[in-house]
Amino acid sequence: MNGEQTRARTVRLPAERVPLAPPGRDVTGGKQDWAAAVVARLTAAVRSPRRVLVGREQRGQRLGKALRGLAPNGDLRFLDAAQLDGQLVEEIRRERPDEVYFDLDADLDEQLITDVGADLLMDGAAVHFVFPQRGRPPVRAVATSLGSESVISLHAVTDGLALRATRRLADLAVSIPLLLLLAPLLALVATMVWWKMGRPILYAQERLGRDGRRFRLYKFRSMVRDAEEQLRRTSESWRRYVEGNFKLPLNEDPRITPLGRLLRRTSLDELPQLWNVFRGDLSLVGPRAIVPAELAEYGDYGRMLLRVKPGLTGLWQVSGRSTIEYPERARMELRYVEGRSLARDLHILLRTLPAVIRQRGAL
Repeated sequence: MNGEQTRARTVRLPAERVPLAPPGRDVTGGKQDWAAAVVARLTAAVRSPRRVLVGREQRGQRLGKALRGLAPNGDLRFLDAAQLDGQLVEEIRRERPDEVYFDLDADLDEQLITDVGADLLMDGAAVHFVFPQRGRPPVRAVATSLGSESVISLHAVTDGLALRATRRLADLAVSIPLLLLLAPLLALVATMVWWKMGRPILYAQERLGRDGRRFRLYKFRSMVRDAEEQLRRTSESWRRYVEGNFKLPLNEDPRITPLGRLLRRTSLDELPQLWNVFRGDLSLVGPRAIVPAELAEYGDYGRMLLRVKPGLTGLWQVSGRSTIEYPERARMELRYVEGRSLARDLHILLRTLPAVIRQRGAL
């Protein structure tokens, strides 16, 4: 690919360019003394950063927009790995970047990234790796040392004993008063279900908890009797159910009764889950408790999802619920696992009531 084609594949923000020669030589090809090298480096330190993003065009546009938001006055080049192919290394070195972002979702050659990354680090550039879009791993990176060697350690985000104890105390402190306070409402809804639909009043479905432990999640029954068995008996209905992210449209689901539709729109059907919180099956905030068949939607990261206790509410529920489908739902749940904190849980709890009142994404 010639130089004109390479320039056509780049994206640049308006910024003043400061010419930097390769190490050891000036722009005329002669030897560069140490004083000139120091001046060049000091000049580079005060100018806007020169960054290069290496990836594929479709995702590169979105990543480029995010990078421009970090430094609006900086200089940004996008290099399409598919177009440059064998000339990628030369083009990166030609840019003399301060920072390089490698999109790991672009199927870049691992050896190429290792070699180029090492060279860039020796040149004083910062090297960043953008994780694949699907199933971003909920891990944190820590730079440490092993004797005289540098080590980058990846740790799965887990709950320590102290945080588990704190969350459990919070779960009990909230669920017990709410069960007592809402007892009249619970009794009223139970009476309505019994009057309109008969028994059973509660619907129990098997879900996956922390470490894959199976438990029974309780709801007020909103469907006809033996609804799940009826669904499985019809292969076409079951196929639509799975393809529809393990649900059917509310107005097209023949299993749901008129009272059940009201309970679902107001989320009253989920009040018995406070008992699950009291029992320790659920936490107040966490990923949505999934049925076993849903675990495949998370791929290799399903084990990460099950490292934390599912929640009565969570990021998915307050962000749109049924309007957010897989695989975006999987990415959202894993992002929560990655950045989980008590402060974030409190923020989600404060967003839950407005989301319920607006019936946002309710089924």
